[in-house]
Amino acid sequence: MAPCRMLNQIPRELTDWKNNMTHEVKRLFKYMGHLPSLLSITPNVAIIQALLGYWDPEGSIFRFGECELTPTLEEIEGLLQIPGKGYPMIYPTNGTREQFYRFLGLRQASMNQHPDARSCPLEFLYERFGERGSYEQYRTDFFISKEQWVEKRVQAFGLALINLLLFPQKHGKITFFTINMVQSLFSGINGMTPTLVPVIIADIFTAATECQKKRGFFYGSNLILQMWAMEHLAKRTLNPLGSCLPAENWIESHRERVKKYYRIASPTQFIQEFDNLAPEKIQWVLDWTKVRDPVFTITQHNFIPLAGTNGLVAYVPQRVMR
Repeated sequence: MAPCRMLNQIPRELTDWKNNMTHEVKRLFKYMGHLPSLLSITPNVAIIQALLGYWDPEGSIFRFGECELTPTLEEIEGLLQIPGKGYPMIYPTNGTREQFYRFLGLRQASMNQHPDARSCPLEFLYERFGERGSYEQYRTDFFISKEQWVEKRVQAFGLALINLLLFPQKHGKITFFTINMVQSLFSGINGMTPTLVPVIIADIFTAATECQKKRGFFYGSNLILQMWAMEHLAKRTLNPLGSCLPAENWIESHRERVKKYYRIASPTQFIQEFDNLAPEKIQWVLDWTKVRDPVFTITQHNFIPLAGTNGLVAYVPQRVMR
């Protein structure tokens, strides 16, 4: 059976776009924390392919012999430094082509060259928002002013990041179904910035289950799963102030903590690592994890249902909490 395919290269346009907005990118922190820093992470397909053999879809956990691990809400919130516990949840609903171009301030005719009802190429967005002179070059494509475009440019970059790094598709395009999530993220829910964390985890769980069954494409953030797994493999002394540093960029410092694992390019080598795991070899608590009052369960059930872009999944964190 062919191995599961996934995001294996960061699109050049995203990196160029970020470099063209050095100062503006900081305005995204309120909504998506250090998500733009994922552009500096090199995808390691081998560790994901190896991990799939240890996934237990019934328990929503990775089982390594007697050891069980699963990405928790607190771990992903802390890694990305994005809104998490106590913030409104985003419930994914399918967006439309019309919502997409209206949100970005684009005229309908501007998209005539891309008749696909579900997506458009990243190049289309980059040409209209990625360069400082994009507005003047494509002025007739917009129904908004230059001042409004400056704001939309940042949001368009956030939209591209969310699409391609959190909810990637096998065709590598910007899909319209995420537009409702993105609109909620930037507009807020009940005056608060909503959290993307449950959706991120739900899609990782679903992607792991589907890829384990029939391979195909990993429709989840393999970058985040990769970082999470490597951080748990790298046994170290915890930073005692880690969870008290809300602005710390743990993504930028990630590679230094786990650099030996980026030298592994074979699933077989990672399988050897996983087969030899013992409780004393695992980094159970990550530097940034807020271990006080973790989310364990809800009143009626011993699991928490998380809403992803492909439906609900069960989240059972009490099995792995240390």
